[in-house]
Amino acid sequence: MGCASSNLLNQEDELSQLGSSALSQHIVSLTSTTYGLLNVDPPATTPPTGPQRFTLGSILPGEPVRAEVINSWELMSGLGESDNNSLRKAKENPSANSAVIKSVLERFERICPPDGENKVVIYTTTLRGIRKTYEACKAAKSVIENFGVAVSERDVSMDRGFKEELRELMMMRRSSNNSNDNNDNSKDEEEAESSVQPLPPVLPRVFVKGRYVGGAEEVLRIVEEGWFGELIEGIPIRKLKGVCQGCADVRFFPCFRCNGSCKLVINMQPRGKTAALRCPDCNENGLVLCPLCS
Repeated sequence: MGCASSNLLNQEDELSQLGSSALSQHIVSLTSTTYGLLNVDPPATTPPTGPQRFTLGSILPGEPVRAEVINSWELMSGLGESDNNSLRKAKENPSANSAVIKSVLERFERICPPDGENKVVIYTTTLRGIRKTYEACKAAKSVIENFGVAVSERDVSMDRGFKEELRELMMMRRSSNNSNDNNDNSKDEEEAESSVQPLPPVLPRVFVKGRYVGGAEEVLRIVEEGWFGELIEGIPIRKLKGVCQGCADVRFFPCFRCNGSCKLVINMQPRGKTAALRCPDCNENGLVLCPLCS
């Protein structure tokens, strides 16, 4: 074995044949004596071995330990018997079930809206001026409707009467709270407080069976805790399935008598004159409640 500067390479014969470009490279001349000394293949590497695993058989001498067989059906048997027994007892004993419902209703203050003794009454708004209020009304309504009960929705933005009705209910609640509190304020302070106009109630407001439940946060909290079904026990189920075919769940119709104009034209027969009167059937927006879903 030799290189270009080695004595084994004939400078006169081979360098003239290779040319000047080969002088800048390292030339190796192999002979038959050097073939066995070259190792072209890379060295074989052994794969790394993981840590030694110990088993009970390798540590403790004796018979091999058998794997334990766990029957999940035996472990799960009897888990639902307590729930089924409680439901069975509630069905067999209606008085006990009514006592449970009564105890749930007693948690809330008794403020009954008109014609809301055995209903779910919710005061909402469909105006999207305040997005947070609109989304809260929509969330509370959809959660209650998922239970399949009849919901009496009263939109304060579509009827001024509902707005005044809710304001009176909130005033009743405020007066009852003030009567229960034992405060020693003077008469001047009471007159000053009474002179201040109360703020309008925040929507939505939910009433169940003549009890004031609260707003969207209270309703969602009760649903998450899992006892909202007990609260609405006994309320009639919604008859219409899906969207109302009459009003498309808007709950209002244009007045059939005045066509939404809020005015009626009456002919005066003796004098031959006409007079415009306020329509007694519709509200200030010329709307009437849907007879199918209201």
